[in-house]
Amino acid sequence: MTERSHSTDRLRVAIPTLYPHETDKTVGGVQAVSYNLVRGLRRYPDLELHVIHCHSDIAENATVEDGTLTVHYLAMPRRRLIPNMTRSIYRVQELLAQIRPDVVNAHIGYYALAALRGGFPTVYTIHGVVQEEARAYRRTLFDRLRYRLYTYYNHRAVQRVSALIAISDYVLDKYQHMAHGRWYRIDNPVTDDFFLASRAADEVSDRVFFAGSITEVKDLHTLLEAIALVRHRVPLVQLHVAGRVVSQRYFGELQQYVEQSGLSSCVHFLGLRNRAELLRDYAEAAVVALSSQQENAPMAVIEAMAVGKPVVCTRVGGIPGLVASGETGYIVAPRDPQEMADRIVVLLRDQALRHRMGRRAQEIALQRFSVAEVARQYRNVYREMAGLPPAQG
Repeated sequence: MTERSHSTDRLRVAIPTLYPHETDKTVGGVQAVSYNLVRGLRRYPDLELHVIHCHSDIAENATVEDGTLTVHYLAMPRRRLIPNMTRSIYRVQELLAQIRPDVVNAHIGYYALAALRGGFPTVYTIHGVVQEEARAYRRTLFDRLRYRLYTYYNHRAVQRVSALIAISDYVLDKYQHMAHGRWYRIDNPVTDDFFLASRAADEVSDRVFFAGSITEVKDLHTLLEAIALVRHRVPLVQLHVAGRVVSQRYFGELQQYVEQSGLSSCVHFLGLRNRAELLRDYAEAAVVALSSQQENAPMAVIEAMAVGKPVVCTRVGGIPGLVASGETGYIVAPRDPQEMADRIVVLLRDQALRHRMGRRAQEIALQRFSVAEVARQYRNVYREMAGLPPAQG
């Protein structure tokens, strides 16, 4: 532990992460987790929070202050010779030197390296198993090089930080052997509005919902194939897809499949949704489906559970640690549209079953993922890292 870097009644915590520029829209799971966590941490007056978002989606530098929370947006170039991963290490390190935090909680591997270079006590929350994700991104030289660099920085961070937060048992299994720091097992948080969302709209009995980035790792093609099979038995089935297009090439392939398969009338790409729209999407869905090739602790599953919806998901990564198959939804083999279709049909045809599963899912979500409980655990990790006793309240 190090001595506090400044004299104050508040613990100064820097959180370099991916964070929404428009706070009612979150792009990807890390943004959602970070936004939810910050909302929970803001309830504690003894914390001074500095969120750092350094990314090419920021057009110009900006600082937004709101009480004990300051969000620092750092612009990065879209065209560059030096990879932004490398450039951002130095940008974040410079800003941390100005903030002088007592603790840094990095949510990206190269941000953790920036904190370590600055000599700050560093906690690294691991959101993905990068070497496994890389298997889905091998179509272009750029993707292969990007994930090779990402894996290198991630492994260096895991090996060097003094504290690590695993958001799933899957993370522990994949990284525990290479880490020297202390591990904390803390779930991802979901905010209270998701638990209330099911009261805000009526369920549409034939609707399947997907939430997530449109990219290869999510394997939406398998879900589309499953919907084509479901349609033979549930003719009025509708699939609503919410999320930002990350891979335009992959999105084009999906659109082509939809058109060629005659699914244009039942598959709807909604784009990136704001928070109110996303809550309504979950509330109106009968089933939430995720056909990913790789996941850690996906927010789409956690959010669906909080709203009280059964899920049909692939048996990959940390999903078995979230979904009790046959109790809160079904887990199916990856890249198996027939099994996914069979389980979706079971739920669409049996309202009592899906409502029973949804209620059980919501009970578990309330116990594990409430933002108040997750923020409490993070706060105590920060205090420990700063050499302070656990908080009493």
